[in-house]
Amino acid sequence: MTSQELFCENCGAANPSTAKFCQHCATLLPFTHTTGSLPEQTLLAGRYQLLNRIGQGGMGAVYKAADTRFNNRPVAIKEMSSAGLPPARLQEAKEAFDREAHLLADLIHPNLPRIYDNFTENDRSYLVMDFIEGQTLEEYLESIGGGPLPVDQVIKWAEQLCDVLSYLHNHQPPIVFRDLKPANVMISDSGHLFLIDFGIARIFKPGKQHDTVALGSPGYAAPEQYGKAQSTPRSDIYSLGALLHHLLTGIDPSEQPFFFRPVSQVNPDVDPRFDVLLQQMLEMDADKRPASAQDVVARLEEINNSVRTTGVHAAVTTDPLEEAHTLYTQKRLDEALAVYTKALQTQTTSSVGWQGYGLTQGMRGHHQLALEAFERALQLNPTLVTSWNGKGTALSTLHRHSEALQAFERALQLDPGNAAAYNGKGAALSALGRHEAALQAFEQALRIDPELAQAWNNKGLVLNTLKRYREALDAFNKALTYGPLIATSWSGKGNALHELGQLQAALKAYEQACSCNPSLVPAWNGKGTVLYDMRRFAEAQEAFDEALKLDSHYAPAYFGKGQVLYAQRKLKQALGMFDRALHEDAKFAEAWNRRGNVLDELGEYSRALESYDRALQLDGRHAAAWSGKGGVLRQLGRYQEALRAYDVALKIDPNFAFAWNGRGNTLYNLGDYVQALRAYERALQLNSRLTTAWHNKALVLNRLGYYEEGLKAADEAIHLRPDDPDNWLRKAEALKGLRRRQEARSAEDQANRLRAAAGVP
Repeated sequence: MTSQELFCENCGAANPSTAKFCQHCATLLPFTHTTGSLPEQTLLAGRYQLLNRIGQGGMGAVYKAADTRFNNRPVAIKEMSSAGLPPARLQEAKEAFDREAHLLADLIHPNLPRIYDNFTENDRSYLVMDFIEGQTLEEYLESIGGGPLPVDQVIKWAEQLCDVLSYLHNHQPPIVFRDLKPANVMISDSGHLFLIDFGIARIFKPGKQHDTVALGSPGYAAPEQYGKAQSTPRSDIYSLGALLHHLLTGIDPSEQPFFFRPVSQVNPDVDPRFDVLLQQMLEMDADKRPASAQDVVARLEEINNSVRTTGVHAAVTTDPLEEAHTLYTQKRLDEALAVYTKALQTQTTSSVGWQGYGLTQGMRGHHQLALEAFERALQLNPTLVTSWNGKGTALSTLHRHSEALQAFERALQLDPGNAAAYNGKGAALSALGRHEAALQAFEQALRIDPELAQAWNNKGLVLNTLKRYREALDAFNKALTYGPLIATSWSGKGNALHELGQLQAALKAYEQACSCNPSLVPAWNGKGTVLYDMRRFAEAQEAFDEALKLDSHYAPAYFGKGQVLYAQRKLKQALGMFDRALHEDAKFAEAWNRRGNVLDELGEYSRALESYDRALQLDGRHAAAWSGKGGVLRQLGRYQEALRAYDVALKIDPNFAFAWNGRGNTLYNLGDYVQALRAYERALQLNSRLTTAWHNKALVLNRLGYYEEGLKAADEAIHLRPDDPDNWLRKAEALKGLRRRQEARSAEDQANRLRAAAGVP
């Protein structure tokens, strides 16, 4: 028996080293990796002569070698063997190795080793890169007994690591390292750091909700790396926090993952502000961590500068700016503002302090003050991504959308992987009417962070504007998956459902929006609109009134009340509501159109024509306004102009039944009964319940002497509107033509009774 023999884990029998199955019980024998076994002086690829093995682990090994083609330049060669791996693991291992080769080949940064070559030889893959004289952080910690390390040294290393992480995260596409730990950080003899072993680094694929497999090292890996969600640049922020905590305390986080004592309790040399920063980096919720590596560097510089200025760490009392930030995160905004205000009287050059002050003012709804604070922060430190985002948000809220767009663009120049900046950019573009570009921005935000509820919400709003209602509905449902209490998403969902004709579902969505945020005016207005469509006029009126209690200048709610009054035939009151809507918003095209409808019915044709023209000045493709204008021109006897107006309406919307009916009326007035009949029949193909078209069809059929068909059309009109005396008169005309005089007299008597009941002579 030799040391090369393999022992069966099932029966314990010894087997030859070449055996794959136990010779005694046929159990699959444990696999022994074959990497790291190449002897010294082996020549690889005809040029790399191995000097010695410098590392071994997992499925790979690392050798120091001499590149014989370049004056025996020292290089590091990483080896991966595929021998003994099952097909699934073989593919996984090869993809990981190839990924590392392609990643490194595209990266140039002083804290990353350069790649020179990659090749496959004798069933093994090799990667050739810089040889770094030095040791890993893990080896260094072992050599000094585990730490803790001096704070100044840790801060210098942290700045280097932030710099390289920022480079990776801003790469296109962004790269998440995902395995930041002491064993994967090299220290050169000069004290320079290098990130090594990109075996599980990944090109960040926006749109994936979670990682395919859970990767990373326990203790250093962020919670989302355990298959719950997709790892993002903020996952590396977490790992960096865990690494720095280890260096400052000497406590290995792998011994108790996700539990980190305050550093200052273990190492009194650590400034409490540094402690607060680390706790934020180690938040379980990724959204609560610093937004980027640049933000971490900015905070470190603030702490370092303060220490250099005062000569001492704030070890006894907490920095008021950190206290204010804590109050802000707890939503204790008035207290946070008071502490920020007092602290900034003495720390006037604190960019992070002004940033926090701006965030607090923005949360309190004081957007002009927030804007001024963000601008002050950016004067002091123009690399603060959070301040550029905050400035953009404040400008958007103040309706300065072009400037907001510039602010978000600047944030993205600094951090191309910042989902919040893309979301803000989309909102600004949407407000500027650039809806397709806005949609692209929201989609980019969601590729970076698929769980960003506000971006889903904003995407839904744009899709609603573009009348892509089913896609909008999907977007709102996504928003509500990640943010179930977003009232605007419920309201937007209600809009989409309403447009899709799902009135009951839309009503429930609006009611949910009002429940989440009783002061959300559009939700009350949307609820009123759905109730109006359901002909529940009293409830609709109440909903519109609720909207106006909250905002007495909200034009759509006045319009909604006008709609209710119009449906109830209260024409003069409806006119008053449409006028009020236009007083609040003179560019409300639909209100001008409906005002024209009312004036038309009141017989005020000149004023009606003016209203339709105003609607068309605002929206030249408003088919209903063209149709309404055609109706007024017909009433004024301007038949050719009327016909042209109807033709424009039908060019815009060929399925507009009312316009076909109006065109038929105009042709009837011109004496072209055959074409008029065709127009009425087209109207009825599109809307078989259009009573006026049945009435008009009966009228023209009677004129053409087609009394049997005229009688059928009149009966259809009566079936739909038995209370309209004109429908009974059309029936009487048809019956007279058929010489059914007694039935004709009966129809005329019914028409007279209805006229008398209505007070019509």
